[in-house]
This record gives sequence, structure tokens and C-alpha cells, in this order.
Amino acid sequence: MSGIAFGITVVQLALLAYISIFDLQHRNIHPGALLALAGVSLLRTFANQSPVLQSALVGALFAGGAFGLAYLGGRLFGRQLDLPPTAVVFGPGDIWLGAVCGLAVGFPGSLVMVLLAMLFGGLSVGVFVGFSKWNCAAIRPFTALPYGQNIAAATGFALLFPAEVAQVFAG
Repeated sequence: MSGIAFGITVVQLALLAYISIFDLQHRNIHPGALLALAGVSLLRTFANQSPVLQSALVGALFAGGAFGLAYLGGRLFGRQLDLPPTAVVFGPGDIWLGAVCGLAVGFPGSLVMVLLAMLFGGLSVGVFVGFSKWNCAAIRPFTALPYGQNIAAATGFALLFPAEVAQVFAG
């Protein structure tokens, strides 16, 4: 990894860490941090680093679409159970975060990022439930949990290990 690519990756990882912490504290994705991450990711693309522009745009569309479908599925599920509109699986910020992270890792990196985010999401729910039981806290059904840190962690993995991510599709 060249010096420019390394520097840009460090900035991307720092922005992902900020987004994760902000989401955990406020249950919201900060739009300024999203814009900064998108700008840095485009800078990486225009600096002739990986991913190329076409790959980055396809990655953004794929990841944003995948998380958008999860959002719509959660809304439909909530309607079927007559849940309040505030009980959502994903928020719009998670969709935007997924799209910006797809821009950062390109395609097919965004495919691995989406799959890892779902895996990390399941693991974080397991940790939450385990900690709640250990702490003797009451667990209510349909408790909204922040999801941004799972998307950020999966994106960080794809940014730090691009060769391994590419190897998944090499055969």
C-alpha cells in the first residue's frame, strides 16, 4: 500500500470510528461524517488508488440498495405486527452509511462488506442479549439497537484487507 493510500485509509478508519461512536451514543448517523467519508473515498478513487470510479459507484449502489431493502423489509414486518413506526430495523442513516461505505470499498468489496455487516449485526445482538441477561436487565422485544458500528466494522475489515476480500471471489 502506497503512502497516499495508507494515509487515506487511516482517515477513512478514523471517520468510521467516529461514526460508530456517534451512533452508539445518539442512535443516529452524523451527516457531516458521512459527507467527509464520501469525500475521502472519492479522493482515494481520483488519486488512482483502489477502487476505480466505476467499481466505487457500483459498490455504493449495491450496498445502499441492500440496506434499503432491509429497511423496507423491517417496515413491512413492523406493519404486519402493528408495531409503532419508531420500531425499525434500520434507519435512513444506516442506508446512507451503507452506500457511502460501498463507495469506499467498491464492488465486489461491498458484497463482502454487506455480508460481514449482517454477521457482525447478529453477533452484536447476541452480545447485547447476553450482557442484558448477565446484568439482569429486562429485555423488551423489538428494542432498537444501533447498527452503524456493524457496517463500519465490516467496512474497516474490507479496507484493511483488500487482498483477502478479492481472494474470496478469485476462486
